[in-house]
Amino acid sequence: MEGPITLELNGLHKRYDETLALDGCSFAVPQGRMLGFLGPNGAGKTTAMRCIFGLTRPDAGSVRWRGRAIERAQKRRFGYMPEQRGLYPRMQVLDQLTYFGGLHGLDRHAARSSAARWLDRLGLGDRAQSRLEDLSHGNQQRVQLVNALLHEPELLVLDEPFTGLDPLAVQTLGEVVTEQAAAAPPSCSPAITSTSSKASARTS
Repeated sequence: MEGPITLELNGLHKRYDETLALDGCSFAVPQGRMLGFLGPNGAGKTTAMRCIFGLTRPDAGSVRWRGRAIERAQKRRFGYMPEQRGLYPRMQVLDQLTYFGGLHGLDRHAARSSAARWLDRLGLGDRAQSRLEDLSHGNQQRVQLVNALLHEPELLVLDEPFTGLDPLAVQTLGEVVTEQAAAAPPSCSPAITSTSSKASARTS
């Protein structure tokens, strides 16, 4: 039996000049579920994801969380891994994860401890003091995932997380996301993964 609906996208429309990015995009995600958002490049997946976080304002339609408009404070409890990396390339990995954890409401000790734990889980414990730009693409993606997870988000959104990764990195990230969904209590909220690859969708 599915839980109550947590996230709802209702009739989202968005146009960029002559390009129609969203044309009535609607879906609802029940509590405690993981959703794969599959579509070709240019289908509007990223635009829909950005609407969830208020990074893009739809021309029409609404995004609701537990039946209400999403407030700024609630967004701090969400985790987002964008398709384009949003971290600082010249900053040490652990330092910037600690900083971003603070933006999500964690104190410095809690943020640093959580970041270190997740880095160890993803095999990057020995690179915590490295600059992001010194890591491989796959390891940078792992750091992005840590950044989305370290504050134990109520909603986790991953936009094209497997793009450009080798098969081992795809398997590792897929396992972590699946484990998180399986280990979550019934009250946990959904995880959403967007991809243009059917193979990646099966992996996740």
